[in-house]
This record gives sequence, C-alpha cells and structure tokens, in this order.
Amino acid sequence: MMGRGLHYSPGFRLAATTVLAFGLVVGMVALQTPQSNTRHTGHRDPAEVVATLHTGGRSYPAALRDLLIAARAAPNDIIAAKAAARALIDEGRTAGDSRLVGASLGVLRPFMAADDAEILTLAATARQYQHDFLGALMLLDRAIVLNPRDANALLIRATIHIVRGDFATAEADCQSISALQRPDLGFLCVATAETMTERAPAFADRIAKVMAMPQVFDPALIPYAQSLLGEIAALQGRNDIAAQHFTALLAMDPSDIRVRLMLADLLIQDSKHEDVLALLTPAPDVDGVLIRRYLAATSLKQADIADPAKAELGRRVRLNLDLGLTAHAREEAQYFLLVAPDPAQALARAQVNWALQHEIDDLRLLIAAAVAADQPKAAVPALAWMAKVGIVVPTLIIPDAVREAAK
Repeated sequence: MMGRGLHYSPGFRLAATTVLAFGLVVGMVALQTPQSNTRHTGHRDPAEVVATLHTGGRSYPAALRDLLIAARAAPNDIIAAKAAARALIDEGRTAGDSRLVGASLGVLRPFMAADDAEILTLAATARQYQHDFLGALMLLDRAIVLNPRDANALLIRATIHIVRGDFATAEADCQSISALQRPDLGFLCVATAETMTERAPAFADRIAKVMAMPQVFDPALIPYAQSLLGEIAALQGRNDIAAQHFTALLAMDPSDIRVRLMLADLLIQDSKHEDVLALLTPAPDVDGVLIRRYLAATSLKQADIADPAKAELGRRVRLNLDLGLTAHAREEAQYFLLVAPDPAQALARAQVNWALQHEIDDLRLLIAAAVAADQPKAAVPALAWMAKVGIVVPTLIIPDAVREAAK
C-alpha cells in the first residue's frame, strides 16, 4: 500500500504499511466499540505487582494499569476483560510495543470459547498485529458469523486480505461494509485495495471529492482518507504531495508512529537526513525507527547515533532468529540488506516475509534482496503475483536481471 521511501538502490524502500493498515483498524475498534466504565475502586497495595509495564524507562498510563487491576480482580468479568484488552492494544499500537498488544491475548484467553463477537475481534486484532494473519482470519470468520453487521470486523478482515495480496476477497468484505449503510467506509476500504493498481489515481481524485461532502462522509474517517491520499501520491512518485498529507496527519496526532515512518521514508529518499533524525527523536525505538535512524545517522557520519541503533537491531534480530520467530521477517531482511549486509540472509528473510504478506514493501524487498544475493530468479514469484492481481506502480523498478529470470 505504501509507496517509495528508503533506498539501498533505486526503487527500494522501507515502509510501515502493516502498521498503517492495522493502526487504522485498531483505531476504529477503539473509536466505535462501546467503552467500559470499569475502574479499580478498592484499596491498592503500593507494593502490588500488577504487570510489567515498563520498557526502556517508559511508564505506561495509570488508566491502563487501573483497567488491568480491575480485570485481574474480577477474572470472570467479560466487560472488564474487554476494556483491559482494548487499552492494551491501543497503548501497544501507540508505543509500537508488540508485547503489550500480545498481552491482550492473555486477558482475553478465558473468554475465547464464548460466542462473543467483540472478544473474537479484539483477539484477531492482536493476532494480526503479531502477523498471525491466518489465526486472525479464523477468529474474524467466527466473529462475523456471530455478527454479520460488524463493520469493524469486516474492515479488519478486508485489511488482512489486502496485506496478503488477495484483493478480490478483500473487496467483497468492503462491499459488505457499504451494504451496512457505511458507504464512506466501504469506499475507503475498496480504495485501499486499489492503491497498487492502475485505478489508484482515479480513486485518489474520488477520495478528495468525497472528503469534501460532510453530508455523506464521516469526519472520523478523515485520517484514513488522508493516509490513502498520501500513500497513492507516494506510489505515483508525487513525494511533495505525499509529504504534505503525512505532515498534516502528524499534526493531528503526533503519537502516530506509522505516519512518522512514512514521512521519514520520503525524507530519506530526498537525502534530508537531519530532518529524519529530528522527526524520529520522539518516536519509540521500534525496529522501523531504529533502521531509519541508523541510515540517516550513517549518512551524516554520526556514529554516536548509528552505532547504538545497529547494535540494538542486531540483538533483536539474533534473538528472533534463535527463537524461530517470523513476525519481524521484513525488518530482519532490511537489517541484513541495509544495516549489516549479508545478501544471503537478507534473501532468506525476505522469502519468509513474502510467504506472510504481499504489500509493495514486501515486493520491493524481495526483488532487492534477490538482486543483492545474485539470485534474481528468487524474485520471479513476486512478478507472477504482480501479473495475476494487476499491480501497476509507476515508482516500482524491476531490474533487468529479474525480468530476464522471469522469461
């Protein structure tokens, strides 16, 4: 979904597409799902350990701790569990902390056997954040059977299908959303599935027109719409327009990590490395931030910033590989391609990532890694997928070696 950005060679970028799609969906769940008023009102022992809620010295909100205390004090209270899970997902998304999002699954686990669509949708949201797309889809299928009119569940399922490159299936869910008297949300859903097709510019024009029609467009969807306009502009090579959209979004929500990453990509592409470091200073140290920070600092010969970022990325990558984890395969491939060059490892992780998701970032990453490893044939499955689903992205560069391997 997201367009150009960081480069190891012309045409290659890093992006936050999964963060974008899932951040939008999680935000809609938090916005449209009724909130619980559950609060902890009893005496709290100051020495009580509620949960490990500190990472790198960062304190998490007292409201989140209160919700966790309330859920633990009433282990059979499904309303308290939902409130705590929502808070964990929301805070984890804001902080870029997958462990917090994963903790929501522990809160929800006692209620997973219940026929409760909201529980299933929350659990699916957490699983897709961890890149367990198939697990998330199974939960969403159950949730939608229980509540076919749940636009949030349909949107999350459509988003996962888009990430996996199954646009036709995604658009079926988008049409279902429109049929629920949510034509504005259904339209944006379809537009998301079309960002990498030849119809993308036309959809961008329609999005801009619809946004100017308050009688038919929910103002709460403006960030979603503006994100799509930024993505499409970047994919079409209109970086100045894309940067304007991302800057406006960041002004509306400075805590939005996905927008910082997308804007950072554009700045790196334009060699504005000092601006990148300034932009990422307040951002949490998630993998995507560390990679971009390393690249910008290296370009500026600021080893005091680049070296710690590289060391921390290396530690995380080694841990993930030792544990056999795949959720961060994209970032691992980027690490081996751009931070600690190892073309063979980069290709291996890019292939693992490609098996999970088929966004423009994953497409470019597989192509770049295959070329770097002098194995252009390894990128042929990506070209086959492009032809099958009709990918048309003006900024996508396919090296001659890959085209020749595909013949």
